Amino acid sequence: MKNKTLFWIVAISLFLLFTFDFYQVFNYVGDLFASNRLKNDLIQKVMLIDTWKEEEVEKEKITIDFPKLFEINKDTVGWIKYNDGKINYPIVQSEDNDYYLKLAFDGKKNQSGSIFMDYRNFSFNDRNVVLFGHSMLDGSMFGSLRDVFKDGFFNNNENNYIKIYTPEEGELTYQIISYYIIDAEEYYITTSFTEESFQEFIDTILIRSEKNFNVSVTTNDKILTLSTCSGTGGTAKRKVVHAKRINLDEEENI
Repeated sequence: MKNKTLFWIVAISLFLLFTFDFYQVFNYVGDLFASNRLKNDLIQKVMLIDTWKEEEVEKEKITIDFPKLFEINKDTVGWIKYNDGKINYPIVQSEDNDYYLKLAFDGKKNQSGSIFMDYRNFSFNDRNVVLFGHSMLDGSMFGSLRDVFKDGFFNNNENNYIKIYTPEEGELTYQIISYYIIDAEEYYITTSFTEESFQEFIDTILIRSEKNFNVSVTTNDKILTLSTCSGTGGTAKRKVVHAKRINLDEEENI
């Protein structure tokens, strides 16, 4: 009798565990589909692309319809495009760094969350603007930042640049200067500096980089920082990418 009871307890426990895991996977996959569908819908609605040829090289000019984005979400502060459009999302900002962890741009609950700016940033004119996004298994959100760590990734010149579009200043271009994996910490998400501490910050992130980009960075520069998890959920590791804002009329060494 005791053996039968134990058998059924174990069997029911395993069934419940399997059912719970299946439910979790089902929800995760469903959220991925919903997040990617929203991304594609937003691109169709708000991204205007003009293309032309210049000396046999195809050029493009992207304009974001921010009034349409504001109608969907008033927390909109910009749009990011990188890695051949794998990262191609609106950027939001809330009063803390938790609100958009599991909330999509359209306000619906979603494990993919949103790309969001650190709540302590005032604008893209801050010395260090920090953007967060989940590292989703299908490469969505900031999941494709794993590409940055692949050999030869920066052989494609376009991979050295991140585009940010803002309602006030239009298109901004950032050149990557550093990338690395590190334990979760607060240092690289610092948003307020003195002149001395900002120089120390620049020196530190350049030393940490897995590649020397041979790009000059000074305290007059504005830094963009992308942060995401490195590994499966709950990991203490972070992938970090830093870039500096550049003037496209100036020559930059890559």
